[in-house]
Amino acid sequence: MHRGYRAVFFYRLARKTREKNPGFFLPLLNILNRILNAISISTGSEIGAGLFIPHAQCIVIGYSSKIGRNVTVYQGVTLGQVPGKRKNGRTFPTIGDNVMLGAGAKILGPVTIGNNAMIGANAVVLSDIPENAVAAGVPARVVGRVHDNYPTLLKKERQHAFEHSGDKIGRKSDEF
Repeated sequence: MHRGYRAVFFYRLARKTREKNPGFFLPLLNILNRILNAISISTGSEIGAGLFIPHAQCIVIGYSSKIGRNVTVYQGVTLGQVPGKRKNGRTFPTIGDNVMLGAGAKILGPVTIGNNAMIGANAVVLSDIPENAVAAGVPARVVGRVHDNYPTLLKKERQHAFEHSGDKIGRKSDEF
């Protein structure tokens, strides 16, 4: 079983356990998730359907983080708090729907990442990012706009790769 899928499975199981009867089983599930998957997902976080973790390694999702639907989280991403920083009673990030968080991105404090946004690799997000924006840098700033949401871009890329694979590669190598 894929580690990203397994980590989300453990999170959902631990969340259900937390709602019913935490007892001894909840800490055990959290420890197993960290050991088996190298991912720390707090049961206090809220995660929508379709969370995709293609490279499950060193991911931390803090206590009251909120993650929307169809979000892709690459390796090394941290959703954490900044001590003393609070907005509308929140201290952890809120991630919208169809968002891509690039490898090593750090989303810190009570910031909001809008729907369909893309956060670049190793970006440090300390302020809100609007919908349909591409953000990169330290600290992260909007550097572009998104015309298609990330799941749609992935589908187009796969379709393009499928259409352009096979014989064309062989023909190009024959030309040398």
